[in-house]
Amino acid sequence: MTLFYSISIYLLLVIFHVIPINPKDALKSFLPVLTGNYWYVSAYIGMYILVPYMNIVIEHLEKKEYQKLLLLLFIMFSLLPYLKNITVVTNNNSVINLVYIYFVGGYLRKYSSDFTKENQKYYILIFLGSLILMLSSIVVLDLIRPKSWFAFLTTSSPLEAIAGVSLFLIVKNTSISYNEIINKIAASTFAVYLIHCQAIFLPILWDKIVHAQQWQTIPYTAGYELLVACVIYCSATLIDFIRIYILKTYLKFKVRFVG
Repeated sequence: MTLFYSISIYLLLVIFHVIPINPKDALKSFLPVLTGNYWYVSAYIGMYILVPYMNIVIEHLEKKEYQKLLLLLFIMFSLLPYLKNITVVTNNNSVINLVYIYFVGGYLRKYSSDFTKENQKYYILIFLGSLILMLSSIVVLDLIRPKSWFAFLTTSSPLEAIAGVSLFLIVKNTSISYNEIINKIAASTFAVYLIHCQAIFLPILWDKIVHAQQWQTIPYTAGYELLVACVIYCSATLIDFIRIYILKTYLKFKVRFVG
């Protein structure tokens, strides 16, 4: 799927003369994983290669040692980046960040009996508390250090890490019945990411189609952002529905033809 969208979008941009043929752009599009066209896909594959070895570590770590490991990772990834000139992680959007998340998930699974539904109210309070602190940080930092108003909204934010884990635990302990429509839409979420984050198409989308920068200072920026997000999500989902339909039709035809 990654190859399909990366290559298809590039070819369409060239065919319709939106961009000129460029060897660098072609390399990014035809080798998206190796060139980091989609950082998440590249990082995920790197993490996936390490999974067997991480599982060995998870299996053999005692509970207290595991907790020490998570504490160290939290300090390295979520606290040290906020200390001036002191950091051991230069880029959180990498395989290292996903390894950190994998170890967190491994702990939640290994000691799942510690995270039961009885504690649901605490997870909700922690999540809401983290969310309120993040929103409050925008106002406070905008007054103190206007250029750093987003400091606690980044991938290295300790508040984001806490909110993410607590939200996961809330959903984990919530019984949700099967819904065919939701599942069909959810199945195309990855495609939404692949479409709107294609490296060559990304600047075209935000600079030439959405004109994001010129809308940043208007009073109703938030409303416009929500509208843009909905349009992009729905459009990309529809595109993926068409891809799935064509693929299923082709496979049915192939099966009949072979039969």
